Amino acid sequence: MVVDGEFAKMWIVDGILFFVYKPVCLIDIKRAKVLVHQRLELQNEIAYPIFCDLREVHSAQKEARDYLALEGSLMTKALAFLVKDEHSLLILRMYLHTTTVKIPTQIFMNKIEALEFLKKFK
Repeated sequence: MVVDGEFAKMWIVDGILFFVYKPVCLIDIKRAKVLVHQRLELQNEIAYPIFCDLREVHSAQKEARDYLALEGSLMTKALAFLVKDEHSLLILRMYLHTTTVKIPTQIFMNKIEALEFLKKFK
């Protein structure tokens, strides 16, 4: 099953949930809640490691980031973020450093490395 929503496309393959954002200028709290709801419906109460492709996201409001860090981690075994450049890497790394993250989380600029990290949590 594939969820092809307005803001992201999601599917599950080989025990990993793929979450790929579509081009989005800003993730606000309303969009964050829609995305989490869609993901949880797709998961059907089964926890998965999640590959989250952020390369098309330009910005996210603090309220949305905080919501995604808490509610967005429900039913998540591990999380691998894929970013497009060093700037995005540094910003996300700084945010994760100042936010309590309860699941194994890493940031990558290489998709293959991100998926290798997630394989340990299938």
